[in-house]
Amino acid sequence: MAIQKEIQEYMNRHLDLLLAQTKSYVPFIKTAFPGMDLADACFNLVVGNAFSVFLGQYAMRIKSPTEEDLIEFGKMASQYRKKISELFSE
Repeated sequence: MAIQKEIQEYMNRHLDLLLAQTKSYVPFIKTAFPGMDLADACFNLVVGNAFSVFLGQYAMRIKSPTEEDLIEFGKMASQYRKKISELFSE
C-alpha cells in the first residue's frame, strides 16, 4: 500500500512551498553562512520540516505510517535534493 493520495498531494504541495521559501532566502543564506555546504544543510532542514508535517498528516487520521509509507516519503523528499542543490549552484 502506498501513501494515501491526499497525504501525497499535501506533501508535494508542502515540499514545493518549502522549495519556494528556500529560493527566496538564498541571497541571505549565502551571505550569512559563507563557505558551508548550504544545499545539503537546507535539504536537511526541508526534510526535517516535511517529515514532521508528514507524521502530522497521519496523526490527524489516527493512523501510523507503515514501513512502505516511510520509504515512499524518502523517495518523495529525495527528489528535492537536486532542486535545492540547483538553487545554490547559480
